[in-house]
Amino acid sequence: MNMFKNYFIATRPWSFPVSTMSILVTAAGLFYMGFDVNWWLAVWATIGIMIFHAAENVLSDYYDYRKGVDREDTFGSKTLTTQMLTSQQVWRYGWILLSVAIANGLAMAYVAGWQLLVLGGVGVALAVAYPWLKYHALGDVDITIEYGVLPCLGTSLFVTGAIQWEALWLMPCFVTITNAVLHANNTRDVLSDKRANIYTLPILIGKKASMVLYYIEVLLPSAWIVVCCIIGKLPWYSLLQWVTLTLAIGNCKQMHRFANDPQAINNLDENTAKQQLINCAILVLTSVIAALIVQL
Repeated sequence: MNMFKNYFIATRPWSFPVSTMSILVTAAGLFYMGFDVNWWLAVWATIGIMIFHAAENVLSDYYDYRKGVDREDTFGSKTLTTQMLTSQQVWRYGWILLSVAIANGLAMAYVAGWQLLVLGGVGVALAVAYPWLKYHALGDVDITIEYGVLPCLGTSLFVTGAIQWEALWLMPCFVTITNAVLHANNTRDVLSDKRANIYTLPILIGKKASMVLYYIEVLLPSAWIVVCCIIGKLPWYSLLQWVTLTLAIGNCKQMHRFANDPQAINNLDENTAKQQLINCAILVLTSVIAALIVQL
């Protein structure tokens, strides 16, 4: 049981909202826009992206450990630095998870067609390339495509039977917070990343710019939701999402303390993921409820 717990922790389950919510927000938004959504397929896609995300987390931790990014004195993943699992176990586990995710993707492509196969292939390529891209300050670009563009287009194709470009209007409602999770992590790890001779975005733009970028990333979705309500992509009920501004402001205050206390943001990535979960859950519920009211 203890070993099972270690394998579960190795996937970093607290981060799953940044991937799964991209599927659910897209499906709920399309449902509100009047598209015929197959919710069983939406659940299937959600489980699939969660396995894919877990695989990427595990493999990323393996390469961070091999690269010297994660060490005993760093705050990041402790799976390898505390010897919860061996590097061989983590490497094997990551590729098993990725293989399961790929097999699941092939089954989904069999249902939805060759376009989903192409989108999934791009996603797998980006997942494998993520460590290198992260080490060269391109991790944010990778994440935007992997957990923003591809889920929006892929979900629309899978649950409605065709790519619905309107789904891209929904992407800023969640993808900037997704990037904020990564950005909080990379901002916290600036010193250890420099020591490992890698270059993330916070290293390139500096402390003050990194703090400002984080503020924008966690606050922008609340403003973008207003735009989506005005143009009819989300119901006005979705403005209930503004209650999460208290979480966003709290996270911004935590980042603000980073200027004088580098350890103040040790758990900011997890807190940002919590904001992502609540923010997107409100969007999903309000979109579905509004669509059902219209149908009645």
